[in-house]
Amino acid sequence: MIRNFSVVIASFLFFFAPNLIFAQESLTLSVSPTLFDMSAEKGQAWQSNVKVINVNNYDLTVYASVVNFVPRGEGGEVGFVPIDSENGDNSTLAEWITITSEPIIIPSEKTVEVPFSIKVPDDASPGGHYAAILIGTKPLQDDKKQTKVQTSQMVTSLIFTRIAGDIIELGDIREFRTTETLLSRPEATFELRFENKGNVFLQPQGEIKITNMWGEERGIIPINQNSQYGKVPQKTGGSDGIRKFTFTWKGEWSIADIGRYTATVALGYGTDNRQFTSAKTTFWVIPFKLVFGVLFGLIIFGFLVTWLIRLYVRKMLTMAGLDIADYQALKAKEKKLTSKYLNKSGIKFHTPVKVGILDLKEQLSTSRSYAEYLKTAWNFSVKNRLFFLGIILIIAFMIVIVWYVTNANTSHRAFEVTYINSDSKVSVNSEEIIYNELKNSAEEDLIKTDTNNDISSTTASLNIALVNRSGIPGVGAEVKLKLEKAGYKVSELEADFTSTQKRTVIIYQEDYDTDALKISADLSNALISLNDGTNEDKMEEPIIIYLGSDIVTE
Repeated sequence: MIRNFSVVIASFLFFFAPNLIFAQESLTLSVSPTLFDMSAEKGQAWQSNVKVINVNNYDLTVYASVVNFVPRGEGGEVGFVPIDSENGDNSTLAEWITITSEPIIIPSEKTVEVPFSIKVPDDASPGGHYAAILIGTKPLQDDKKQTKVQTSQMVTSLIFTRIAGDIIELGDIREFRTTETLLSRPEATFELRFENKGNVFLQPQGEIKITNMWGEERGIIPINQNSQYGKVPQKTGGSDGIRKFTFTWKGEWSIADIGRYTATVALGYGTDNRQFTSAKTTFWVIPFKLVFGVLFGLIIFGFLVTWLIRLYVRKMLTMAGLDIADYQALKAKEKKLTSKYLNKSGIKFHTPVKVGILDLKEQLSTSRSYAEYLKTAWNFSVKNRLFFLGIILIIAFMIVIVWYVTNANTSHRAFEVTYINSDSKVSVNSEEIIYNELKNSAEEDLIKTDTNNDISSTTASLNIALVNRSGIPGVGAEVKLKLEKAGYKVSELEADFTSTQKRTVIIYQEDYDTDALKISADLSNALISLNDGTNEDKMEEPIIIYLGSDIVTE
């Protein structure tokens, strides 16, 4: 049926919306929508159209063609397979699609709708079928030897069709792991391989949750939650039904978070019968240089404490009237006798402290001036400096332990997620992820423009950038929702926890002072500052809001 199986090889990544705008010099061409996802019955007819957009300042002539495509490999790549007009058996989706083969003229800066229709035959096999509509500046050429594509600019609109019948929706996580299990910083790369064991394409949706050794959340990686491109095709001639997703996670660095991390992935899939699958993997974040330094410090601390204790014990023995050599010999010969002797002498563990305090009281009682008091106290401190040093070290150690436990149990920290494919990387920070979660869970009127708010059309259309420097994850997401409810447009949302600040500051460019004052009033009278070129910000937005810990959100 197919004359040349490798006529066109396209690297198309289902997980992300592909960049279908192909530009060379000053020519730009795009289509919309980039994906049709439909279900059909045998014998059903379906009609639609694809919009071809010409943003150039001159007319374009394009040609439409229909091809099948087959998945290849685990990275989301596909191969386009033209229709064999002579040997085709009408079993592929591309053969069921009818579209014009005539030249299509698109006026400059205009959009033309190209209609097409799909007629599913009565004997169509149930399950998933795939095709693509190619729009290019030159048509596909067909000769007796092979079908080929001339050099041209070409954009693609994919078509996923699910034919009703004996549908099997079955999938599983084949593998979930990190590329490295021992890391020096909280930066891990995850590989997730999902296997489709059914006969229709599946779109697994869910998330990866990352927690530290105390069970506190340190990152969430959404999977396909707002995308139509993370589809996993069934097993075909060019695919084994496995799709690999790759993500990187970069967490906010904190010494309190060293240790063992756990990443748990939970996915749901299926249209007719929703099913779920999950998996776990672990990895360690250990900054070796820091750990070795801490261990060395602990060893020194241990030796020092041991030495101080030995000195303290010797002082106890001296008070008991024992020479250290005699005590060691006595201890070696008869421990019971030593114990009885010490008990008879009345020397206990706290005796040196008690004697020292009584001695200090006696010396202070003879002091007659404030200067003598200070001198007596100083001499006492110098005389017992090792004892006080030990107390200070123990207190410092306890403070470090309390600080570590408190910081390790911090509920949230900032993080950044990058979705990696063979030809692209897309990064999302924690504020954007939290914002999407809040937006999806909020009521419809939460993000609806407040018509009673007195804002101009200029204010509603200007771009505002938000940078969360409060040290509190999610504050930026909440403020963005609040500003959107008031009618503002927030085009940038970032998290910057490298330099936290207490006060919220609104930096504005010239001619935007009125807008800055209005936003300041909406944000509890936050400080405003004119961007006179000396500010550190490099964004191009006319208003940038640096959120501090003083911000109050509703």
